[in-house]
Amino acid sequence: MKLTREQIEILLKAVANTSGDPLNCNHCFNYAAQFVETKLTGKTLCESMKLVQNHLENCNCCEREFQALLAAMSEVGDVEVEAVPFWQ
Repeated sequence: MKLTREQIEILLKAVANTSGDPLNCNHCFNYAAQFVETKLTGKTLCESMKLVQNHLENCNCCEREFQALLAAMSEVGDVEVEAVPFWQ
């Protein structure tokens, strides 16, 4: 079977868009609300995360919650993560 140029281009685009860390349906659902909110406000994902970063830089309460979540997820994921400010 010989592939057409169009079929080869489609395959190359599919390969280029492949990620080494795929997102399964459960994880995607967890992020869907944040993604919808970002789309509705017209912001990019980077802009949305910048808002989170700015808030954490200025809110000690949320920064402590972030550090606790980071530590907990590090334990669950068996990954060692040093407590650092979110914005670094």
